Amino acid sequence: MAGRVKGMNNSKTAVAVNSILGHLLCLIGYSLGTLMLIALLLASIGAFGTEVEYETILVTLIFLGICVIGVIMGTLIKRRLNRFRQYVSLISLQKLTSIGDIAARRSKPVEFVRKDLQKMIGKNLFVNATIDMVADKIIICASTLPTPDGSVEHEVFHCPGCGAAGTRVKGMIGYCDYCGSPVQ
Repeated sequence: MAGRVKGMNNSKTAVAVNSILGHLLCLIGYSLGTLMLIALLLASIGAFGTEVEYETILVTLIFLGICVIGVIMGTLIKRRLNRFRQYVSLISLQKLTSIGDIAARRSKPVEFVRKDLQKMIGKNLFVNATIDMVADKIIICASTLPTPDGSVEHEVFHCPGCGAAGTRVKGMIGYCDYCGSPVQ
């Protein structure tokens, strides 16, 4: 159980950190980039009343470039999280595990989807997942615990964390096989 909790915390943390980081990079990049661009334009028309040195313009352009890189990185992170949610929907709700089928539904090359899923597994967005290269499928390992009386009646749930469908032993707390969130 300790390994399960560790994986769950890593997944939830990874999703939250990526979401915050993506939004933060975009916000800072757009804000500072806009300020730098305004300063550069005002300086170029002589609005400050002094002659602008080339070093100042160069530093401003460097900071503007850093802002652009921040916006690009933030956008890439946000797109990865959107693809993660779409993959969870395809795998969980539509029961697609074949990389080829997932790629066809997403209108993406198979190799892109395979690498994308592998990256997401490496970044702890998926819990207990692996890519079966021989069968060319993603495998999400489900774990169920028996109830104290030995019955194994299951019920379907929808994860509050990522929206995936899953099953759990009736009357017990279950864990999403995709993001690791506890479900009561």
